[in-house]
Amino acid sequence: MSVQAPTQRLKGLAEPLRSSDTGRLIARTAGFNMATTMAVGLGGVVVARALGPSGRGEYAAITAWFGISCMVGQMGLPAALCFYVAKDPKRARDYVATSRTMMLATGMLTLIAGLLLAPVLSRGNPGVAEGYRIAFGTSIVTYVGIAYTYSLQPGHIMRWNIVRAIQPVLSLLILCALWPLGLITLNGALVVIAATLALQLGWGYWYCRRDSLAPGHARISLVRPLAAYGVAQIAALTPATLNAQLDQLVLSQTVASADLGRYAVAVSLASLPIPLVAAIGNVAFPRLAAQRGVTTATRKLQDHAVLASAGIATAMLVPLALVAYWLVPFLFGAGYRAAVPLLWILTPGAIFLACGQVTGDLLRGRNHPSVVAWSQGLAAVFTVVLLLVLLPVVGVYGAAIASTAAYGVALAAMLRSLRHLPRHARGAGWIPN
Repeated sequence: MSVQAPTQRLKGLAEPLRSSDTGRLIARTAGFNMATTMAVGLGGVVVARALGPSGRGEYAAITAWFGISCMVGQMGLPAALCFYVAKDPKRARDYVATSRTMMLATGMLTLIAGLLLAPVLSRGNPGVAEGYRIAFGTSIVTYVGIAYTYSLQPGHIMRWNIVRAIQPVLSLLILCALWPLGLITLNGALVVIAATLALQLGWGYWYCRRDSLAPGHARISLVRPLAAYGVAQIAALTPATLNAQLDQLVLSQTVASADLGRYAVAVSLASLPIPLVAAIGNVAFPRLAAQRGVTTATRKLQDHAVLASAGIATAMLVPLALVAYWLVPFLFGAGYRAAVPLLWILTPGAIFLACGQVTGDLLRGRNHPSVVAWSQGLAAVFTVVLLLVLLPVVGVYGAAIASTAAYGVALAAMLRSLRHLPRHARGAGWIPN
């Protein structure tokens, strides 16, 4: 396959935002996101029922700490790779190869650090420590897979959707097969994640080979632009991830595992709209990145995206909160009834979070990741202060209050900045050498 074919398809990203396929892409991406969410949610139900509140809490602690390590170790490269593949399609393969090499290095460092920290994070529990080792053992596979997955987003978004959906769907199928046999344990569930991540990596690489995005050559000259965009992105992701995970990270070291397990269930239910809403940003981000100027249509898209994200999240979460008293015990078991008031507290925060995620994608697409960074940093300050004040007083409820307040602060700051962006594209027409 020649390089010209994928290059021409990627050049199509420069079409106006009101192109006829934009709505279809958003709808299809939303469908994949919801299917992925359903797979993750049902898998969470299986794990919660099989392990009970205490085991679910240990599982939540391990995945939360691994999520933080992934955020740091990936150095913001998923967004950077998407941005530059859209911006400079002629060198797409080399951008992919360069990011893969960078992630191999950071993945190795994360693996070593995770193995060393496992006994500390597990609070001396040998079984849980083994779970941490399994999770951190997937670092290299996870990071390299990211390089192949996110290179597909700008020009092959449906294939990107398929690759993203593979891991949670396969995990759900395997867990459903193991549950009736009584074979789901904490470490067993983590092994399922590791195995399906490896399969996802293989599928992503196969698609990249088909679309002439691999193999490529890692180039020193491309490290600087990738790293520069990634640093700005990581500056945004660090406080954003802390806002999303700090509550569970702190609870993993301060409360009983069963309390964390119930809190994790409430968080998972409150997060249900996010994949659906995220489809708007998934499509808008690479298209905005490819634009050479800001038009009236661009601003209309921004306004509609923000309003739609808030409306969709509200329409999903308010009915869920109303039926949660009966739904949560039915799905997860009577031991999780205490998650219901936590869900009520988290509901407005989840609406803020979903809307803020789309707003952040709009800002990143217009090459302003630093705005997202300082907005999330401000919210992280609120998170830390409120956790310190409220946790000793109201326990896990304090974590829910802190998260809701922080998400509101981040959204307000990003919306204010988005409205005041200049009417021209920052760095329009500029592609680094």
